[in-house]
Amino acid sequence: MHASRTTSAIGSLTILSMSLAAIWNPAHAQTGDSGASPDAAAKIEKGIETVVVTAQKRSQSIKEVPVAITVVNAAQLERAGVKDIGDLAKTAASLEFGDQSTGGAGGSASIRGIGTAVFTQSAESSVGVVVDGVPQGATASGLMFDLARVEVLRGPQGTLFGKNASAGVLNMSTQEPIIGDHGGSVQFEFKGNHGEALRATGNVPLNDISALRISAVGERNKGVYHNVLTDQDSVTTNGGARLRYLLKPNRDVAVNLIADASNQRNENAVFFAPSVAYATNTAGDHHPAAEFASCGVTVSKTNNEVCPDGAEIQHTRVRGLSGQVDWTLGSGDTLTSITAYRTRKQGPDSVSIGMSNTYDKVYNFTPHQDARQFSQELRIASPGKQQLEYVGGLFYADSNNFKDSTTTILPSTFLPSPPVPRSIATDAVQHARLTTKALFGQATYHVTDATGIIAGLRFTRDTVKADESQSSVVAFDGFTLPATVKAASGSAQQSNVSGKIGLQHALSKTANLYATLSRGYKGPQIDNDTPINVAPAPGSFAGNIVKPELPTSFEVGSKMSFLNRRLDVDVAAFHTKIKDFQEQNCTLTAVGALSCIPLNVPSVTSKGVEADIRARPLPELQLGLSVAMILDTAYPGGFTFDNTNVGGQRLLYSPRNKATLNGDYSWTLPGDYELKLGGDIVYKSRVRLCNSLDAECAYGGHSTASLRVALRSPDDKWGIEVYDRNLGDKRVPNAIIYPLPGKGAGSGFAYSLGENSFRRIGVTLDYRF
Repeated sequence: MHASRTTSAIGSLTILSMSLAAIWNPAHAQTGDSGASPDAAAKIEKGIETVVVTAQKRSQSIKEVPVAITVVNAAQLERAGVKDIGDLAKTAASLEFGDQSTGGAGGSASIRGIGTAVFTQSAESSVGVVVDGVPQGATASGLMFDLARVEVLRGPQGTLFGKNASAGVLNMSTQEPIIGDHGGSVQFEFKGNHGEALRATGNVPLNDISALRISAVGERNKGVYHNVLTDQDSVTTNGGARLRYLLKPNRDVAVNLIADASNQRNENAVFFAPSVAYATNTAGDHHPAAEFASCGVTVSKTNNEVCPDGAEIQHTRVRGLSGQVDWTLGSGDTLTSITAYRTRKQGPDSVSIGMSNTYDKVYNFTPHQDARQFSQELRIASPGKQQLEYVGGLFYADSNNFKDSTTTILPSTFLPSPPVPRSIATDAVQHARLTTKALFGQATYHVTDATGIIAGLRFTRDTVKADESQSSVVAFDGFTLPATVKAASGSAQQSNVSGKIGLQHALSKTANLYATLSRGYKGPQIDNDTPINVAPAPGSFAGNIVKPELPTSFEVGSKMSFLNRRLDVDVAAFHTKIKDFQEQNCTLTAVGALSCIPLNVPSVTSKGVEADIRARPLPELQLGLSVAMILDTAYPGGFTFDNTNVGGQRLLYSPRNKATLNGDYSWTLPGDYELKLGGDIVYKSRVRLCNSLDAECAYGGHSTASLRVALRSPDDKWGIEVYDRNLGDKRVPNAIIYPLPGKGAGSGFAYSLGENSFRRIGVTLDYRF
C-alpha cells in the first residue's frame, strides 16, 4: 500500500513537470529540444548552468549521478544568507538541524527525518560532513565561508563515504586557487544593532604552475538572548581563515594543500530561554512562573530573556590541515590521496543551565572538551564515459575525544530537615577512541549506451573504546561528605559489509531514470553513563554497548531537463528501514541535572517523495523549488521514553512536509547598472523538538520569508544589497527542552533560539578586484 502510494506520488510529480513544460512552451514540449528551430533556439539567451558534483568521488554532471542531490552553489549560498551550517536548512527541503550548541556542528543534522543527537563521546552523526574530501567527524566547524558549492546527498551513502553517512552527507567544496589570476573581494555586512561581519578573499598566482587562495571572515552576532539581571545581550564572535595552495607541475598532477582555522566565543545567556513556565512544578517545591517574574522575565513563546547570576561563556577553536594529490595515470585512471589532521577544542566553558537566579541553580563548567582526528584515503577512479566506470580505495581514520565537565547544583537552603545540601558537585571525565579501517569500491557497467548496472561494496572494521569516571561531592552547612567515585569502561569491535546495487537508464539526453538499493552502517557506541548512574555504591563497572545502526534504503528517481535546459526537474521516492536506530533519552535526575542515555530503537522507517526544480523561464529570472514529503519516521508501537509510550510519534526534527522556494529577477538600468530583486520562502509542517507527548514539545506548521534587493555596478566591481530576513519575526526554536532545568518535572518548557529566530534587516557592501 505504501509502496504504491509512493510510486503514484513520483509518477504524479513527473507528469506535473512534463505538463508544466508543455504549458510553458508547447512547441518545445511537442518536438523536443533537438527539434527546435534555429530561430527558436536563438531566442534562448540563458539556460540553467551545468552543475558538476563529486557525489561519487569523481566530477560528474548532476544529471548523470544516480543519487538524490540538492546542490547549492556559491551564488545561492550568498543570496540565501548562509553563514553557518544550520542555515543550510533553508536551501534543502529534506535537511533539518537541531540545537547545534549541544550536538556540535553537523552532529545535529537530519536528512529525510533521520539524524543523531547523542552526546556520548563515542557517538557519531548519521549525517556526514565532508569538506574538500575530508570527513570532519567531531572536528567540524560551523562556519561557512568561501564555498564553491554544497551537495546535500540524501539517503545512505556508506559505500563511498563511510560509517557516519547512514542518513546522508553534506559534501562541501571550497573555492580553489586559480593559476594565473590576480583577484579578490572584500564584503562588509552591517546588521544594525545585531552585529556586523567582514569577509575577504584573495587569489595570488605564484608562478605559471601554482597559486594561493586566502579567505577570511570575522563576524559578531548580538541579541539572541538578553540577561535582565546583568542587562547584557548575548554576543557571539566568529573568526575564521583558510589558506589553499595549488600546484600543477603538469596536466597529469595536481597538489592541493589546505589549512583552516576558526574561533568562536559566546558570552552572556547562551543556553535556552523559558517559553512556558507553570505556576508550580509537579512536586510543588517550585513556582516557576513567579520565580522568573521575580527577576524581571516575562515568560512567553516569544521570550528571549533569562536571569542567571553565573558566568556565561563558551569557546571553540577548530584547526585543520590536509593534503590532496591527484595523479592521472597513462591509462587515464586517476589516483587520489587525501591526508588530513584536524582538532576541535572547547573550553573553558561556563553555562548557567537553570536560566534564573532562584534556588536549585544548575551550573556547568567544562575546562576542556577536545577532539582530534587523523584520516587517510587512497583511491583510484576510472575516466568517465567508459563502458566500465569504477572507483575503489582504502580509508583509515583514528579519532580521540576527551571531555572534562563539572555540574554543580545549589539547592534551596531553607527547606525543612533533614538538612538540605548547600551544593552537589559532580565531575565527569570522559574519553573515547574510535578507529576505522575500510576497503570500498563501486562500479557502473554500461550494458548499452543508455543503460548501466551499478554495484558497490564497503568492508568496515571498527574499534571503539570509551571510559568515564565520576566524582560526586555533597556539601552541607558545616561539613562535606567524602567523595563518591564511580567509573565505567567498555570496548567494541565490529566488522560490517555494506553496499549498493542499482540500475540507471537514459531515456534521452535530457531524461535519466535510476533505481538503487543501498545498505548503510553506523558504528557502535559505549554507554558508560547508565552503569554509573544505577550503581548503588562506588566502584568500577562495565559499559553498555549501543548496537550499530543499519539502514536499508530503496530509491527510485528521475532527472529531467526541458526547454533547452531552462527547466530541470529531479524527483525521488524512497523507503528506508533502519534497524537499531541510535537515539538517546534525556531526563532530569532527582537533583535537577540533565542525564542523557544513548539507546537503540529496534526499528524506524522513513519513506516519502522529494522534488528539486530549477527554472530559468526568462534570462532575467531564476527560480528554485525544493519539496519533501516524509510519510513516516515514527517510533515503533510500545516504545517508551522516560516511562512514556511514544510509539507512533514522529522522530525529533522530522516535519512531515517541507518546501523551500527562492527566486531572483534582474533588470538592466540606464548606464548598465544591474538591479536584482530576490526572496525566499520556507514552509515547514508541525515538528517535534523534545521527547514528550505534551503538545508544547512541538512547534506548529509555519512559514518564514525573506526579501533582498541589490544594485551592481556596470563593471561588476562593486555592489550593495539590502535584506530583510524572517519578515514575520517568527520565533522558531532550534530545539525545545523539557522540563525547565533546576525547576523539577512538570515545570515548563524552554526554547533554544538562533539568529534566524528573529527578524533581521541588514545591508552588505562588496568590492571585487
